[in-house]
Amino acid sequence: MFFRYMEVRDVEEIWEMDQALFGSMAYSRQDFLRAVEGKYDRAIVLMEEEEILGYAILRVLGVEGELESIAVKKKHQGKGFGKQLLREILSIGDREAIQKIFLEVRESNDPAKAIYEREGFRAFSKRKAYYRDPEEDAILMERTIQ
Repeated sequence: MFFRYMEVRDVEEIWEMDQALFGSMAYSRQDFLRAVEGKYDRAIVLMEEEEILGYAILRVLGVEGELESIAVKKKHQGKGFGKQLLREILSIGDREAIQKIFLEVRESNDPAKAIYEREGFRAFSKRKAYYRDPEEDAILMERTIQ
């Protein structure tokens, strides 16, 4: 397995994966194209041979970053790939001299929250009714990198 930066040729496959995982909350193709081409985004994929297992997008804004999205294909979930993607994003944040990374996560997404907490993220606030289908609060989390 290896990481590489997301490329335009990956967008269709990643968009399809995102649609299957997130439905109405999924990114659009244009969102992924912006992540690939944008100067503030660091979009990565986790590969095994020629297969994309998952992806993550970090937006870099000065000394802060936001984990915009992270996902692993359904058939590969529960194998530690999400943790690997998160650790690679944290490594990128460290190389970019980011001091703090933020994210939001569905309140009911206990597996993701557990991974984030194990990697040093702490909840600090909540956004009421942030998610749709079903409507749900978002837990805001942050992690200091230093």
